[in-house]
Amino acid sequence: MKIYSPADNGDKMIFKELINIVDYDDVWEILVKEYNHKHGIYNAYKSVFEELKTLKSKPCKPPITLVVAKVEDCLEADKFIFDVFGVINGDKNHYALEMSSWCEWLSFNVLNRSIEVYGIVEVAAHSLYEMTFFGYSSKAVDETVEKEKNILNKRVREIDDGTAQLISYEDAMAKIGLIDKRTPVEKEKDYREYTRIAARNEKIYKMLLEGNLSRHGGINCE
Repeated sequence: MKIYSPADNGDKMIFKELINIVDYDDVWEILVKEYNHKHGIYNAYKSVFEELKTLKSKPCKPPITLVVAKVEDCLEADKFIFDVFGVINGDKNHYALEMSSWCEWLSFNVLNRSIEVYGIVEVAAHSLYEMTFFGYSSKAVDETVEKEKNILNKRVREIDDGTAQLISYEDAMAKIGLIDKRTPVEKEKDYREYTRIAARNEKIYKMLLEGNLSRHGGINCE
């Protein structure tokens, strides 16, 4: 694997620039390690990688900064995952990015600390995984996202005009065969564990965004 040395001059790198300097095979190694991908999908991701190099970036208003953070899975204690999201200057919210167009992705500023802590290849790999949630080509993603937006808009209109047929979360889960059989004690225990993990992750987000994580990802949130 090549050694990539991010600049230490504070300059911002956009995702398009990041894609242009990493090697696909290095990125693929991360995808295999973190997501158990098989070689049958090697070419699918490679085509994504190559298409991104041909696309032009489309600036977002307001500008979005791409963040990659290694956090604990709130649904499975002691399992760590990479969270990929966007932030906007002056806004504390974390924004999902999977419904952004690939041209918009290419314009995202990449958080310097994500590159410094996890490495440029890790950032590229986890971003590719996130941006292919709806498909492996910009056209497929755009078409699917448009359909999803139309469905969401329809549901919002139904709620607004009072024609929506609403059911409880428990009933919705039961309809697809997911019935919560936990006792009240077990639910309380799981809730405490969830809040513990969420609080720890919030510290990681804060330290990452404020630039207080070690260069090698060392974290002490106790």
